[in-house]
Amino acid sequence: MEIVDTPAGERTRLTIDRQADDLAATVIIDRPGGPETLRLEPVGDNHHRLESTVAPAEPHKFQARLILAANGREQALPFKMVEPEGHHH
Repeated sequence: MEIVDTPAGERTRLTIDRQADDLAATVIIDRPGGPETLRLEPVGDNHHRLESTVAPAEPHKFQARLILAANGREQALPFKMVEPEGHHH
């Protein structure tokens, strides 16, 4: 999981080794004003890279959950995003 610069702007990106045909991936970021939800979609025809269609809000330091759903099952994976040292906005 990373935040990357793309031609369309900053995006949240997930890179996976294997893809289930019906995989749905969503990032839910814990924000002081309420959760921010980013649905991740395959990039072009590369089903191993999924990106949000919009930029995540600032700051890019947060607690979040990656929700993966496939084959009738769902798993929530908590994670923490931190900005690289020296990165300023």
